[in-house]
Amino acid sequence: MIFSAQIPKKLATWLAVLLMLAVSLVQPAPASALSIQEEKELGEHLLTLVRKEFKFLDAPDITTYIRGLGREILDVAGPQPFDYHFFVVDNREFNAFAAPGGIIVIHSGLIESAESEGQLVSVLAHEVGHAASRHYADRLDKTQRVNLGATALALAGLILGAGPLAEAVVAGSLAGSATMSLQFSRQDEEEADLLALRWMREMGRDPAEMLGMLRTMRNISRFRRAQLPAYLLTHPEPERRIAYIEDRLYIDRLPARIEPRQGDEDFEFEFHRVRQRIFALTRTPQDLLPALRHRLREGEENPANFMARYGLSQVYLADRQYKKALEEIRKVIARFPDRPILLADLAIILFEAGHGEEALENLNEARKRDPNDPYILFNLARTLQQLDRLAEARPIYETLLSKTPDHARLHFRYGQVRSDQGDRAAGHYHLGLYHWYLGEARMARHHLNEAVRHDEDDGAIQRQAKEQLATIARLGNK
Repeated sequence: MIFSAQIPKKLATWLAVLLMLAVSLVQPAPASALSIQEEKELGEHLLTLVRKEFKFLDAPDITTYIRGLGREILDVAGPQPFDYHFFVVDNREFNAFAAPGGIIVIHSGLIESAESEGQLVSVLAHEVGHAASRHYADRLDKTQRVNLGATALALAGLILGAGPLAEAVVAGSLAGSATMSLQFSRQDEEEADLLALRWMREMGRDPAEMLGMLRTMRNISRFRRAQLPAYLLTHPEPERRIAYIEDRLYIDRLPARIEPRQGDEDFEFEFHRVRQRIFALTRTPQDLLPALRHRLREGEENPANFMARYGLSQVYLADRQYKKALEEIRKVIARFPDRPILLADLAIILFEAGHGEEALENLNEARKRDPNDPYILFNLARTLQQLDRLAEARPIYETLLSKTPDHARLHFRYGQVRSDQGDRAAGHYHLGLYHWYLGEARMARHHLNEAVRHDEDDGAIQRQAKEQLATIARLGNK
């Protein structure tokens, strides 16, 4: 875990679910760690809690980018005990965590704080290191001597951050074991750091990128120290981590400093585009405009500064200033003409400005140049749907569903298409999944029950809906 943010208040009402599950998992076998299947189930429960508390940034371009970086790490990490899932949540805290069962969650604030793709990869690799080493199962195994219920509750606090509930637990039954828990956590952090350094070398990336993120974390932890009890820190002092990573880089004869890249030919376009997208999706135009204009004044010859123009296109789009948005995105396309995804960005603005056919032309051209990009395909299908060309939109949505089955807005759009085509059972089923992935269990159950009621054909939708209802009941969602 990188940095502990405070638990939102309403999360306390759901921690009992995780507590009950963890107790049932670890009590019968005090001499052994959790099984892989048990850890997966614990992670599944935790993910439902996270969905209730945070907005997931499941835009196809953002998820495709983050999951692509995750796959790059897993390709060198070797065989893993889990199928990994990478998510980005809308939260400005500098934080990331690996939940049990291979679930990696990155806060938008951490991506905003990263200055390079390598820094972001170093965090992802660190969290994969936690998951691959099964630190949560190991920690539960090593703390069998304390109350199991308090241990499970503390695990939730470690994953989701400090807060009044976690402090109350530590002040009570876990007070005597706090030092022991922190000691193991420090060992876990060092192991995850060393794995991340090794994997970055094997990926051909500069391991020294990790130092930049640790220095950012050091500055933040100094600011936060007065608010966080020392025994709730789940990582060692940033200065200590910086020191031993610098030592490791010296031993391996690797550079401890990296020079920023300036030219367009080696510019990290995807990283900077996704970063600007996250800014636009999580901030107001009024918050962003001064910062973007300041970056442009620093010199547009630097491509990182120039990408502020992309940010402006997104800000103007959100503010419905379509003419200005089109001017800015066309400048970006002129600078980076070989990036088909920018044609999709242009098409989105064109459609919102009332130029549906021109938008469709640009999306088809983008698809021709990059046939498998989920962001291009999703916006192509959405545009076809909005132009009432449902028969053309449907197969594109179905292709995307096979690749990203947990994309909430994809289920919403596809459910609309199926309903408009007269299949109410399928429409309700996918709307149920949409609400489920938003963390809205009550609405999910409503639509899934409607899917069961309306399925009068072969019963496939009914069976799928009943299976999903059973999952919701198993996870204890009200």
